[in-house]
Amino acid sequence: MRLSYLYLLAFVLMLVACEKDQDMVQLESDVTAPAITSQQNGFAQVITADNSASDSITFRWSEADFGVATQLTYTLEIDSAGRNFAGAVSLGATAYDSITLPLSSFNSRLLDNLKVTPNEASSLELRVRAAINGTYTTVSGVIRITITPWKEVRNNEPAKLWLPGGYQGWDPAHAPIVYAINDNVYEGYVYINSGTAFKFTSSPDWDHINYGFSGTEGVLTTDGLADGLSVSTAGYYKLTADVDKLTYNITLVTTWGLIGTASPGGWDASTAMTYDQAADVWRITQDLTAGALKFRANNGWDLNYGPSDSNSLTGQLIQTDAAITIPEDGNYTITLDLSRSKAPYVYQYSVKKN
Repeated sequence: MRLSYLYLLAFVLMLVACEKDQDMVQLESDVTAPAITSQQNGFAQVITADNSASDSITFRWSEADFGVATQLTYTLEIDSAGRNFAGAVSLGATAYDSITLPLSSFNSRLLDNLKVTPNEASSLELRVRAAINGTYTTVSGVIRITITPWKEVRNNEPAKLWLPGGYQGWDPAHAPIVYAINDNVYEGYVYINSGTAFKFTSSPDWDHINYGFSGTEGVLTTDGLADGLSVSTAGYYKLTADVDKLTYNITLVTTWGLIGTASPGGWDASTAMTYDQAADVWRITQDLTAGALKFRANNGWDLNYGPSDSNSLTGQLIQTDAAITIPEDGNYTITLDLSRSKAPYVYQYSVKKN
């Protein structure tokens, strides 16, 4: 009797297994994917200061059909057009057939996670994935939409990155700042007062993107748990970060100096300036002769600046072959300000006769 009971139990388990196999075959061969219904190809939305504060956007889709009655999970994904969702950002997961996001939240996902350009129309692609317990997945067709995200610009202030690190207590809210020089590249000069690690952050907090050391020199990672970049000694550094290519460069500047026919060393030797850490500027009081004057770092030509207007004794510094024209012999106080800390957010100089 006991043996017969065991045979009967084995037969029942075999039948259950077969039924499960049949379900699996049905899932694989008879599936209807979801389809986005709330937006069509060509849908466009402009996000503004006004509507981002009060409006929302809803994404709806038709339900998927796996041929069995079961709980489904839908995940809505968005990415820049043409990338085949290689960098897809999730807009949310739900058991229902829609997701509603405040426009402010949607705007933040586009800027902070997808890193689209603010205040410009961006071509994006949208799709929804349906899954059973994360095992079986089917994906909707792709809808192409155009969204213009919004970002406030104050006094033409460029985008910026913060530099929290061990040298200042890992405090993004009070960290030095480097500013964008184009859509993706940030550049600036920062005095780091100890050999330490630091990171770039996209906001003055740890709640958004932070860029750390990937493990390869010159390459960044957005893994928030990664180590920081490191400098071995205290000093004045030029820092560059490309947040699109995820690359960086760190240059130690031991000195800025005067160079040119107006300076004591002519074009052959720099006249060293002194860094004022409290004011974050380089200064020198020096006798000059009528002639040309530029600024260069580390007694070399790899890093040098000249004026945007050769005839002005104050103004913007740029990388150029031009030089400041010193009109007459005399004693001058020369100031180099690379902080970009106030409008118009450019590198600046002043040459004042005493």
